[in-house]
Amino acid sequence: MNWKTRVTELLGSKYPIIQGAFGGFGTSALAAPVSQAGGFGIITASAWRTPERLREDIKKARSITDKPFGVNLSVGLCPRIDEMRDVSIEERVPVIFTSAYRADNHGKRIHDAGLKWVHKVATVQHALAAERQGA
Repeated sequence: MNWKTRVTELLGSKYPIIQGAFGGFGTSALAAPVSQAGGFGIITASAWRTPERLREDIKKARSITDKPFGVNLSVGLCPRIDEMRDVSIEERVPVIFTSAYRADNHGKRIHDAGLKWVHKVATVQHALAAERQGA
């Protein structure tokens, strides 16, 4: 069966399955195997206290899989979010997710770097607003 969908095309995954950002559990230990199996794994930036630790985990994920994965930045909840975003951009993580609150300033930086930005929301109204912001 061919699983080619808008989601698989956007993310570069085999299946339209996106791993949730699981707080402290959202590390390379979960994200890399999910991506390796054909889904889309996500490292949660807030699982790490420093940008340096996030960078190490991104590199660890790449040592486990050559498949694409993303990083999630929880706006308002992620300590040092600007630095975490910048590390994700520097490491060329192909898709950077944001969630909660407005994230257009992050989205602009992500897009300007030539990467994909997905903003997760809970309502249609918020989805339309995120779309207007470039998500």
